[in-house]
Amino acid sequence: MQGFILNITRAKNEDLIVSILTQRRLHTLYRFYGARHSTINIGYKIDFDIEYQIGYLPKLRHITHLGYSWLRDLDKALAWQRFITLLYRHLQEIEEPGEFYFDLLERLAQKLTKQHPKRAIIESYVDLLGHEGRLHHTLSCFVCEENIDDDPVLVRSFLPAHPGCIPKEPFERAKIEHLFRYKDAQFFDDREIELLWNILTEGI
Repeated sequence: MQGFILNITRAKNEDLIVSILTQRRLHTLYRFYGARHSTINIGYKIDFDIEYQIGYLPKLRHITHLGYSWLRDLDKALAWQRFITLLYRHLQEIEEPGEFYFDLLERLAQKLTKQHPKRAIIESYVDLLGHEGRLHHTLSCFVCEENIDDDPVLVRSFLPAHPGCIPKEPFERAKIEHLFRYKDAQFFDDREIELLWNILTEGI
């Protein structure tokens, strides 16, 4: 089967406990250390087998790395791994999160071939928020619960608020509405993308 490595934890000696997201579930598997083992890392997509054993974690076996060419681009690789780490924290208590999250990573991995990494990840994050019912298409302030008629500020999870309620730099309303409706970040300049990225990295 195929999956994305979301987390790696060191165990005794140099063994690893590896969390892998497949289309159907989030697996926690044990990988024994060995000189002939292929290198694995957070964010890698792999093909693998599972060896089940009574009373122990299942073993991760027969790993094949299904690489992407853009992993050689340091900026893209680091942004991808950062998002993967955030996604793991979001999903780690859920054994069967559904196909959406695997498919989201598949689409994002393809977009990273040609697109700026932070823009692509921001768009995918908005897609995730929409899937989970947490995207506020109608801009109302989460603090005072009144409609936002001017430019909003955004906080963690891209929650909108009035600048008077949360003293942060606002974004242009039209750009936010376009992003939330079309999952498209093309109208934001590089500085605004950095601001959105910093909000995203506070936690999914």
